[in-house]
Amino acid sequence: MGNDPLTGKNFDHRKAWMEEELQHLAAHFGIDLLCYAILSNHFHLVLRSRPDVVAIWDDAEVARRWLMLCPKRRTADNRPEEPNESELDTIRHDPARLQEIRSRLSDISWWMRLLSQKIGRMANQEDGESGKFWQARYRAVRLLDETAILACAAYVDLNPIRAAMAQTIETSDYTSAQQRALELQQSLMVTTPEDKAASSNDRSVEEVKHESLLQKTSSPKLISKQTVKPIAKALCPLSLEETFSMFGACAHGAGARASDKGFLPI
Repeated sequence: MGNDPLTGKNFDHRKAWMEEELQHLAAHFGIDLLCYAILSNHFHLVLRSRPDVVAIWDDAEVARRWLMLCPKRRTADNRPEEPNESELDTIRHDPARLQEIRSRLSDISWWMRLLSQKIGRMANQEDGESGKFWQARYRAVRLLDETAILACAAYVDLNPIRAAMAQTIETSDYTSAQQRALELQQSLMVTTPEDKAASSNDRSVEEVKHESLLQKTSSPKLISKQTVKPIAKALCPLSLEETFSMFGACAHGAGARASDKGFLPI
């Protein structure tokens, strides 16, 4: 990903592949995507497993989500086809398999497995190669308290700046920090009540609650040439009042992510 010094080719489009796949995974797994940063030779993710969210999904929803992750059929543009009743029955009428799938949907190892396989397969196909694409298996560190979460999030979000790949958050391409900043800029540009309603369509109650406060406390900035991507809606909400959604599953109802739980509550 990025510039290949040997061939002179640029592979930034593979970073876009990863963003699209992260969006897809966040929409179907019971896992919250807190932060991400995709660089040329590695990437970072901050994830939160949510078995409590998966527990409230009924059997049909568990089967549907898994079949959107590992589809039996695909559309003409190679996107997962919505499963039919017969395909759903293969999982929901098999108690042992259903239990296994329910467990997988909040398993970070399965998230990483599907992400790595998808990107590796696409890159190998583009290169005309076969075999292992990634140099090594992913490494994971448990974040046990809010201090650890904040420290890790800062490390991930500022990675491109620290690596001298960008000078500001707004120009840090392929990062969650950039998408959050662009989304805030977009909300500050909204002028009419109709525009405000449209921009809030897929936002959680928590995000809408703090929009006016954000507008009061944020000064207008130069608008980046980059645009808000669909993955912005897949990110875990970041608010100024973390106790607002601290308790319960806070399951998301619009299909973009697992839950509306705030960034810091563990």
